[in-house]
Amino acid sequence: MANEKSVMAVIRVARPSFRNKNDKVAFAVHAFFLASGYVLIATGPPAFSDSALSSSFSTCDEEVGTDQWNELDEEYAFLYANPENKKLVLVKCLVINHKLLVDALAQGSSSETVHLQINVDDYVGESNNNGSSNLKNLETLVKSLDTQVLCKLDTCSSSNSNKASSSITSTTTEPGGTGRIYLSWPGAGMYTARGDYGAPPPAPVFFADRFAWNGSAFM
Repeated sequence: MANEKSVMAVIRVARPSFRNKNDKVAFAVHAFFLASGYVLIATGPPAFSDSALSSSFSTCDEEVGTDQWNELDEEYAFLYANPENKKLVLVKCLVINHKLLVDALAQGSSSETVHLQINVDDYVGESNNNGSSNLKNLETLVKSLDTQVLCKLDTCSSSNSNKASSSITSTTTEPGGTGRIYLSWPGAGMYTARGDYGAPPPAPVFFADRFAWNGSAFM
């Protein structure tokens, strides 16, 4: 299981180049998956490919570096292989109003996308340095990623293969009490709103956007 020290160790070994606070939190999310044992097989534009979760990537066991990971503005994508079950996991992050919206989908899932909203300022200090020294509250971030993303991904993956019960599906696609608004239809996943807002929305809104594969979409 990943912890604050293992995540920070991954970040320090990688020595990534950060442009801003959003980069730092997005890379911390990536470091969490590596520290949890996942293998990075694509990032940046290749991970946004329509075929990211297709069989062509499934046969790719070669680990890649983080070149191009922050090439795009305010959006990030990481494609991982789970060495335990050989399934792929696609993680996409979108910046909206100082928040990082994290969506994760395991290979073989149809509508069981997992979501987490991260307040960037909660995890990066005010220092203007380009390193990782002003990351803060990593322990809290790691716990959130573990309970709200990784554990649910594991549940989604296993429940999908075993024809999960509707109660499990409802906790991932229609979480109660969050104030979030979700739109979905048969065969499709959850979708993240894009665009500019005059004021921060009370919660992320998910709907169909430009990233799609096999007739469905993700973010």
